[in-house]
Amino acid sequence: MNAWNGVAAVYGKEMQTYFRSPIAYFVIAVFLLGTGYFFTYNIFLTGVGTMDVTLQNMGILLITLSPVLTMRLFSGEYTGRTMELLMTLPLRTWQVVLGKYLGAVSILLLMTAASAINLVPLYLYGSPHTSNIVAGYIGFLLLGMACIGIGQLFSALTENQIVAALITIPVLLLFWFIGHLQGLQSSVLLRDLFAHLSFSEHYADFIQGLLRTEAITFFLVVVACALTLNTSWLQWRR
Repeated sequence: MNAWNGVAAVYGKEMQTYFRSPIAYFVIAVFLLGTGYFFTYNIFLTGVGTMDVTLQNMGILLITLSPVLTMRLFSGEYTGRTMELLMTLPLRTWQVVLGKYLGAVSILLLMTAASAINLVPLYLYGSPHTSNIVAGYIGFLLLGMACIGIGQLFSALTENQIVAALITIPVLLLFWFIGHLQGLQSSVLLRDLFAHLSFSEHYADFIQGLLRTEAITFFLVVVACALTLNTSWLQWRR
């Protein structure tokens, strides 16, 4: 079997699983309700005619929802007693990991595309900066990809879906808020380290319309590290 055919087979199975269960519908619905509320509040109640605050709130909402999206990726295979079958198929471990990852990222893309409906009234009644919005959405996708990679890793480490989610949420929140600990550190090295590891600070660059190479590279490195660790763990189990 061609390497990418294997990835496509796992990806197709994941997409079917998502839409045969309430998970995808629940995550997308909650996300759209949340973004709709944030947009309405920020635009119509506070009179802020930009997407900056809404995108910031979308990032926090994503942090809390992505563990629900990823918790079953491998934990569901363990509890369903299908992991052994999956590992005995003529597929390499990285194909399984990448196929499942791309399935979750596809749900992220659907969520992102659906949330763009909020832009209609913004452009009808305001004059937003398109470059800032595009950069913000690129940052949102990169943030989501990093969150999904981390969530998938923890799903592979435990057989209980709830435990996988409960571990993922505080880890993601730590990455989000770690930048706020800079002021408590006397060491310049630690302050720089906390700032570099902060999801929120890198994401803030995108919201401000900045497509910084450092921020893009950071999120891609997080994804690469999470998928590599995920593959190595499953290969060891195999």
